[in-house]
Parts: sequence; structure tokens; C-alpha cells
Amino acid sequence: MTEPADRVAILDLGKTNIKVVIATEDGTPVEILSFPNAPLITRYYLAIDLPRIQELVLDALSELGKRHRIRAIVGTAHGCGGVLVDENGPVLPAMDYEAQAPGWLADAYAEIAPSYFEVFCSVSSGAMRPAQGMLWQSREFPTEFQRAKHFLLTPQYFAHWLGGRPATEISSLAAQCHLWNPLKGEFPPIVARQGWQKLFPAFAKAGEALGTIAPWVVKRTGLDPSVEVLAGAHDSNANLYRYKAAGMASHTVLSTGTWMIGFNRGRPLEGFIEARAMVANVDVDGEPIASTLTMTGREYAILAGDKPVSDSRALNLVPDILARGTIALPSFVDDDGAFPKSGGNGRITGPQPNSPEERGAVAALYAAFSANLCLDVLGSTTPIVIDGGFATNQAFGHLLAALRPDQPVSMSRSKDGTALGAGLLWRRFDRTAPVESVLTDHVPSIPVAGLQDAAREWLALADKANSAYD
Repeated sequence: MTEPADRVAILDLGKTNIKVVIATEDGTPVEILSFPNAPLITRYYLAIDLPRIQELVLDALSELGKRHRIRAIVGTAHGCGGVLVDENGPVLPAMDYEAQAPGWLADAYAEIAPSYFEVFCSVSSGAMRPAQGMLWQSREFPTEFQRAKHFLLTPQYFAHWLGGRPATEISSLAAQCHLWNPLKGEFPPIVARQGWQKLFPAFAKAGEALGTIAPWVVKRTGLDPSVEVLAGAHDSNANLYRYKAAGMASHTVLSTGTWMIGFNRGRPLEGFIEARAMVANVDVDGEPIASTLTMTGREYAILAGDKPVSDSRALNLVPDILARGTIALPSFVDDDGAFPKSGGNGRITGPQPNSPEERGAVAALYAAFSANLCLDVLGSTTPIVIDGGFATNQAFGHLLAALRPDQPVSMSRSKDGTALGAGLLWRRFDRTAPVESVLTDHVPSIPVAGLQDAAREWLALADKANSAYD
């Protein structure tokens, strides 16, 4: 009888969906269980629903463990999430970054916030940055805050919960948290001034084993006690690592989901443009990476409607949409993205779309124009790869390829690149050759009449409209 192959279980903890993925050592998906995610309303604030997620994870591991020989578990999660814990677990609910902040927070945080060129990330509204949330928690819930022994970013919280030692991991800490200076490679002064440095345990590498699963996990899931728990990583940085592991480190990567994050290793951090949503991430190896951060996935969903059309039917309507002057201007979420003070001011000018196909065309154009602008400010000249949710959006892919005819554009064959990238962290230090599991499809650059002019008009109109809010 053939011995079952070793597998890694990945906890992909997204803002919209929770997935537990089984993958091979070289990053090939084997089985995926997916569940919708939603925040939890608590007496404190809007929170990440840890109790529900934990039960889903345990049930999934129990089910998948019956069919696969799981040898390691690794977590990956959206940025700007963390948990204050003591020896018994969370001392406060894990704050959702869309929690409605108290009125005093904006002014109080402005007094202590790091400058843009310390953390390469703007101050956002509410409690979008974990440093904002920590200030809120420390002032309104001081008793609970004082009990905290550690602040663990979400992937490392789940690793600790499963049995690993407390750890800090660089790609998670530096993911728009206002808690790391990526250029200097150190905590910014806000951490010491607030007395927070003691809350961050020793650093561990993303693929490092923090221990094995706890006895209670073994009993609950039936997994082998020797299953390793890895430190894990920020989701889009796990996605970025996937291409590095495949020998494609020089590619410009668009990691897409609720957020669209552009990565370009070739762009230095100096000369960043704060007003164009430029941020600095730090990859799993500690290298600062020029990035952009826009909530394009959420905006696309708003524009496309309840029955999104992202295929040739939407693409075929683009010339008509352009000809009649229908255009969507930012921003359709509270986040400003690449247009300062545009949050919540999104609107469609010209004749309104009146069918799912037309809404799909307008949404695809908006997303492509946004991505094109991000690629411009990143100085992207290398081949582009689209991963995540937009990797299945043919209308978006063809429009982006048409906007950038001098750069090859490809789309990942898997929309689960964040999870599969996290899976590749397992045994990564023993790997000597590029993995072959990362497959992409070239997107032909087919000219679309009027598209380039429309992109320039969109940018000019968006800048002009939003200057009125200065």
C-alpha cells in the first residue's frame, strides 16, 4: 500500500472569505473548503469573529485530516488585524479595521502618529491602522489593555492559538500597521513612546515552525501530534512570495481581493507619492517592496452589482460605454485610495448603466483605470501578473493588457494565490529550485478604440473633481 503524501494545511483568513486549503509541498492545491466571513458586533467595537472562525477552522481540519496526511499548518491573513492576548487568550476582541471609531480618536492619533516617510503609509480614517486601534483600546479599555502580554498579528495569533510560541513576523507587522519603519528596518518612535514595544514577541520567519499543535487540537481534530505550526504571513505578501518561489521575482504582481495591492521590487522607496496610495510592504525575507493599496475589489463589487458579469459580454460593451461617456469616478468606499479626500464621493457620470453587462463593463473599466494608475506610480516596466479575485475577470485582464501594450500581462490560473503562496512557506528553507506549480495564462493585448484617451480623461476628471474637497 502506498504511503500517503505529506500535505500542508493553509488557513487563508480573508476579509470576505475564510478558506482552509490543502496543498502539496510544491504549492499545488489539492482540496479547498471555503466559508463566508463577517465581522462580529461586540459591546466594545466591531470585531473579527474569532470564535466563529476558530470553530470553522477546527471543523475543517478535522474533516480534511481524514483524507490527507497533514504535516504542517500555516496561516495567512489580510493586513491591519491583530489580537491583544495574555496567557489565557484575547483580553479584548480582535478589532475589525472597519470599526466605527470614537470621535476623539482622529485628533488624538494625529498628535502621536508617525510621519508618512517613517512608515510609508498614510493615516486613514477610523481604526484602519492597528496603531490607531491600539491607542483606542489603551484609552477606553485600560484595564484589559494592561493585562495584555502580547500583540499578535492575525496569522501569528492563529499559530499561537494552535500551539506555537508567540512570535512577530515582519510581513504581517509591516502591512500598513504604522508599527514598522521599512526603510530603517526598525520600530518607529510611536511604539516606544506609547510603551508598546514590550507587546511584540521575538521575530520569527514566515516559514519557521513555532512548535507543534497543542494536545487539545490533537483531541479536537484527530491530527497527528507532530503536525508543525508555522509563523505564517500577510496574505498579499504570501502571494508575492509565490512568484518569488517560482523564479518570477522581477514580475510586477497585482494581488487582488477586497483590496488590490500592486508590488514592484524595482521601485525604490525614495520619492514615494503619498497622494497616490503608495505604501511600502516588507516581504517574507525582510526586503522593503514598493506597493500601492486601493480598495478596488470592494469598489468593483459595488459597481458590478449583485449579479456581476466579468466575461466577454461585459468586454464587448466597453466601446459603447466609452462612446457615450459613461464613466465611474472615485471613490465608492470610505478609503480615499489614489485620490485624496475622494472617500465616499464615488459617482457615475453620463448615461447610467442599466443591465448587468453594462454594469460589468463600467466596473471593469474603473478597476482597469485604477490598476493602470497604480502601475504607473510604481514605475512598472516588467511583466505583470494578476492574482487573486481578478484573476478570473476576463474583462479586467483584457482592458489592462490593452492599456499597457508594452508589458506582457498574464493571469494566474488559480485565484487562491495568497493561500498557495503561504503553503509554499512550508519547507521553503530546504528548497533549491524554483517551483513549477505557478501557472499563468498570457492575456493578448487587443486594442480597444478610445481606451487610452478615456484613461487619461478619467484621471483628469477624478483629480479635478476631488480637488473641490480640498
